[in-house]
Amino acid sequence: MRVVLDSYAILSYINDEPAAEKVQEYLDLGKKGKVKLYMNVVNMGEVYYVLSRRKGLEVANIVMALLKKEPIKFIIADERLALIAGRIKAFHKLSYADAFAVATAIDLDAVLLTGDDEFRSVEERVKIEWL
Repeated sequence: MRVVLDSYAILSYINDEPAAEKVQEYLDLGKKGKVKLYMNVVNMGEVYYVLSRRKGLEVANIVMALLKKEPIKFIIADERLALIAGRIKAFHKLSYADAFAVATAIDLDAVLLTGDDEFRSVEERVKIEWL
């Protein structure tokens, strides 16, 4: 099973919100090799800027270093993914960064793990597991 994490999932985990337990389950499954976890670097950047604003650069840098130790493969936003994300953004009401999460999930034929209601507009395009 392949799972794409969006920024909502990671921020929920970092902030120990109610969805954190489900994200932790997926991280544990990833460590055991039972699922493959992915995140687009655009969404990683989104986590970084949110943490930088809310908690400062030092905390954001530490969290990024810790995140890189998790069993998550970070996907580069190349030209092909940028065009897929652009198409998604053009016809659905969601942020451009969120369009990269969707594009990554579509490209990898993966489930998107999120709790962000913006993704309701793309439920017919991608498999979503709601937090």
